[in-house]
Amino acid sequence: MICLSNILSADDTSKRYLKAVLILTSSYFVIQIVVGIKIDSLAVISDAGHMLIDVAGLVMALLAISFAAKPPTPRRTYGFYRAEILASLLNSLFLILLSAFILLEAFQRILHPSEVIGLPMVIVASIGLAINLVGLRLLSRVLMKGNGRQTTRNSRTDVTPRQENLNIYGAYLEVLADTIGSAGVIAAGIVIETTRYYQADPLISIGIVALILPRTWLLLKRAIHILIEGTPSHLFYEEVKSSILKVKGVTGVFDLHIWTITSGIHALSAHVVVLENNKSNEILQEINSILEKNFKINHATIQIEPYHESNKI
Repeated sequence: MICLSNILSADDTSKRYLKAVLILTSSYFVIQIVVGIKIDSLAVISDAGHMLIDVAGLVMALLAISFAAKPPTPRRTYGFYRAEILASLLNSLFLILLSAFILLEAFQRILHPSEVIGLPMVIVASIGLAINLVGLRLLSRVLMKGNGRQTTRNSRTDVTPRQENLNIYGAYLEVLADTIGSAGVIAAGIVIETTRYYQADPLISIGIVALILPRTWLLLKRAIHILIEGTPSHLFYEEVKSSILKVKGVTGVFDLHIWTITSGIHALSAHVVVLENNKSNEILQEINSILEKNFKINHATIQIEPYHESNKI
């Protein structure tokens, strides 16, 4: 049986890593926003805005872990498993709004460039690059700890770090984009300092947005797919149905539904038609075993139906 604490990497070591990254990014955000406003650099300010979203994402990840650890109640029978997905959805929406603001401001500055000092950009971005590299290292450890717990030998149903925890994966992507963004700000600072080409500042800002949006879109799609209870992307509906039909004594499967409760925890419900009712328990055990071993589906609700010509599927 999959343990939620494993899926959400909620052990003390992983929490310490997340908190360490949170302290680093929030401290650097303050430095960035102060320097960015002082030297009037859109690239630094936009990178600071993205850093703020990183901070929000990390806070959401830690809150989601805490909420998801709460036990189920009669009103919330799944507990707070979906807290992670909701946090991921909010994080994606914040990133999209931030990107829109940066693009609008960047186009205005391309038409009306403002004078920016390049050297402070290089210094601040260099500090940010170092902090982001440390953050990437720590977050990759969290992801790999989770991935090591839940890897199946079946290549078609591998559980990747992305499927492990959308929140932590989202935070990892944001820090990765920030790392590349910091390198871009360093390049812009050098260009401005050596050539006085001030349009480099908004152009780099647009480049940062180009890094943010594709990853944000993928994260948003995954979160929405889970919330509308779509079939998990690494599972194939017909393959699951065919595996059930291959069980001896099963003549039909209908009303088959497969969905994700939270990252790494999948559920299934189905009506299964059998020839002999006296073998229902054996058939049920075999189906549950197949679902768990081949597809890592641990929450299955199977209703056995007696055989009839009208429900042979």
